[in-house]
This record gives sequence, C-alpha cells and structure tokens, in this order.
Amino acid sequence: MARNVLFILADQFRADCLGSSGNSIVRTPNLDRLADQGVRFARCFNQTAPCGPSRMSIYTSRYMCSTRAVANMTPLRDAEENWGYVLRQSGFDPGLIGYNDYGVDPNSVPEDDPHRRGLSYDNVLPGFERVYYHEYDSPEYFQWLRDQGYPEELCNHSAIHSPAVPDSGPGDHLSCHYPAHYKAEHSECRYVTQKAVEYIKRPDFEDREQGWVLSLNYIKPHPPNINCEPYRSMFAAEEMDSAIRRIEELNSDHPYIRNAIGTGQHVDDQHLKEFKACYYGMIAELDDNLGIVFDTLEKTGQWEDTLIVFSADHGEQLGDHYLVGKGHFYDGAMHIPCIIRDPSNKARHTRGTVVDHFVESIDLGPTVLDWLDVDSPDRFQGKSLLGSLYGEDDFEFKEEIHYEFDYRSSARAIDSDTEMDKHLLWVLRTKKFKYVHFADDKIPSLLFNLEEDPEEFDNIAQDPKYSSIVMDLMNRMLVWRMRCEDQRMENWASQFRY
Repeated sequence: MARNVLFILADQFRADCLGSSGNSIVRTPNLDRLADQGVRFARCFNQTAPCGPSRMSIYTSRYMCSTRAVANMTPLRDAEENWGYVLRQSGFDPGLIGYNDYGVDPNSVPEDDPHRRGLSYDNVLPGFERVYYHEYDSPEYFQWLRDQGYPEELCNHSAIHSPAVPDSGPGDHLSCHYPAHYKAEHSECRYVTQKAVEYIKRPDFEDREQGWVLSLNYIKPHPPNINCEPYRSMFAAEEMDSAIRRIEELNSDHPYIRNAIGTGQHVDDQHLKEFKACYYGMIAELDDNLGIVFDTLEKTGQWEDTLIVFSADHGEQLGDHYLVGKGHFYDGAMHIPCIIRDPSNKARHTRGTVVDHFVESIDLGPTVLDWLDVDSPDRFQGKSLLGSLYGEDDFEFKEEIHYEFDYRSSARAIDSDTEMDKHLLWVLRTKKFKYVHFADDKIPSLLFNLEEDPEEFDNIAQDPKYSSIVMDLMNRMLVWRMRCEDQRMENWASQFRY
C-alpha cells in the first residue's frame, strides 16, 4: 500500500482560532473533522518569526540559532539539509505547492547567478519539485482570471488584493470591512486548492510503489486582509470578543514593550473588531478550501493512505497587547495549531484526543520522515511525534519550548546606527513560566507566571522572591543554546574517528 503525506502550512494562524480548540465564533468544520479523526496537539509553538525564518526551522528541523536564517530573505546555508531533500535521497519525489520563503546562499551558486547580486526568497528548497509556486498570487493565476473574464486592471497584485472600497472612501470602517473584487470560486486560495486537487489526482501516481508527498502552503490568514463573499459577511464585527490588553500597556515602563507597542494597533474598538471579523473570514475560507482537498482524498480512495499534518509558521497577535502581526514573545504569535491524522491502525486509540504536552514546529519534519520509515539526519533537532500518536508509554514529553526573535529589521527603522546583533530575544516557556532574555544589556528580562497571569501582563522578573526561578531558567536557556547553536562542521566531523 502506498503511503502519502499531505503537509499543510497556513500562514499566521493562531492556535485558538479553531472550533476544536474551544473558539465558539470562528468557523472551521473541516479542521475540526480532521482533529476528530486525528490528534490535536494543544501546546505547539513555532521557533521564530517572521515567515522565512520560521519556515526554515520547520523544513530543516533546526532552531534559528542553528539555521542562522534570522529574517525574511536571509540566505540559508546547507539548504539541502531539509526533510524534502532527505526524502528525495530516499527515493521519494516530494512536491511543493505554494512557497518556502527560502533565501538561496549566494556562495552556493555560480558567479553569474542573480542570487549573487540580491536577496530573494521566491525559491523552492532543494529536494522539492516546484509543482506550482504561489505566495500571494502568480502569473498563472492572473492569466486564469483573464480567462474567467476579469478585466486587465484587476489582474495585478495591488488591484486583486485591494477591497472594493467605495469611491467616497472607507468612512468609519477599515478597508477590510469591504469585499474583494473576485468571487469565492476565483480567489487565489481556491486556485491553490485546484492545483492541490490536480496533484492528488495525477494519473501517474497510480503506478507508483511509493506514495506522494505534498507540501501545501496557503498564505491565508496572513495579510492582505481581504475577504470575498460569503466570507466578508460571515462574521459581524459586533460579535467579536475584545482583545487581551490593558490601557496601561500604551505607556509601559519596559523599554522593549514600549517600543513594540508604540501608539498601539487598532486602539479603536470598532476597528479591532472589524479586523478580527476579517481574520476569521479568511480562516473560514481556508477551512472550506481544505474541505475540498479532504473530499478529493476521500473520493479518490486515498484518505486512508495519507498522513495529514496541519500547522502554521506562526500565529497572529490579533490586537492583544495592542499588537497585530507576528514576532515579539507573546503567546498569540508563538502558539500555533497542530493537528495530525495518521490513518494507520497504530493510531486508532488516540483518534479524537487532545495532547497537552509541548510540541515544537521543528518536530513536524521528523514525524513525516518517521512515518515514511526514513531516518532523520543527525543534525535535525526536532523529534518525531509518532510515539505520542500511538500512545507509547516510553514517549518522552518535552518540558519546555524555545523561541527566538531577531528584531533588527524593526530596530533599524528607528536607529540605523545601533548595534544590530543586540536586537535579539530568547524565550524559554514551561507550563508555569515564560522567561524572556534580551541580548541588549540595557533591556531587563521578563518573567511571567502563566498559572496566575496567563494573559502575560505582569512582569515579575525583578521580584526578589522569583530570583531563583529567573536564575534556573537563565541557566537552562544557556544550556539549550550551547547544545543547539550552529555546529555545522562539528556535526560533520563527529561522523569520523580521530
């Protein structure tokens, strides 16, 4: 029996925006169905942000301190050490629909290669077949829109992702309050889905002894914040709940928090709720499209042969702490969904369960390799989750997660003369505490007691009664870094005896 893998990454998807996670407003029936037939890992966290660095960690199964891909378009060294390349070396033919956000190492290409002269992450990692490249849109998508009768003035990136705001302006609303120019059946999300359906139904797969592997990447619910109907009208702004924030945060005495929040995003409550309604609409569209993909698997008889992994590269602040987007250290942007459905008989006892132990996004690649009976390279730092899926007694749960955020790009906009290597923070999170350490010695650490302060408002790092906790977490963070930082040549040399 052929064994297939469908590895789905959404972009900027919060962990708490699933019906199965207890969200009573958002609409995700297809992902909830996947959770009912698989396992939802309730404490999954990404390793870094923004998109490019996080995806490099996901595909290489290494922390950012090992990949050193610290920002979008930062070149990735040793790019062939990703799980797609490992699969290709093992006889598989993994495909990619969507994008990797991978920056090519200029030292790995000939002198006349354009990557020698500029940065770009519109590339596909070594090992993956470039089935269809699409981040926000593509030339193929625009040609398809023309074929559907859309006017030329809409067939470009700026126009197609702009809501149909009245000529008189948005008024008291955000632009995202207004609908897209395209129909749901013509959205870029639906076009990506059609490509996935075509891939799953490829006739040449029927004769393969080995199954297919597809990395399927959707931009939603990442900006641009825009919805076509019926998603634009699916959620009323007045039904949205309030963000997690306090007015005092707009004048925080902590220098990092003060600079990160600035004057605050969507301070106006009406605007915040319109933004959230739009975000939920984008999630609903994504979920409907995943339903089409899942139905295709069932109709073609491949549902019971396919491992499905659903996750995201990072979350979304969604107005919490007066922030939107990704990055920083709050759970809203670090905590991501993770649902895995293993069709094998070994996983029957855990179907429909929720696992509460820590999972990191670097664990997803090793899980795929393990399911396909392919060994993970020594340099991979994640661990397979199959033992948890199978309910094995000896599966070792993680007691903590580690997260890094390099904010030099933001800092450069404020002060171009500052020392860029200072603009780095590390996070160590346990179930009880979150500790944040800054490379800039002028920025004091942060400590949150998540049992008493789950919304991360009260910094207790300078409270004397927590000094031993701070010291313990700082030491554990240092040990983690010593073990996990870039050891490219050391790992290579360890294969040989001296």
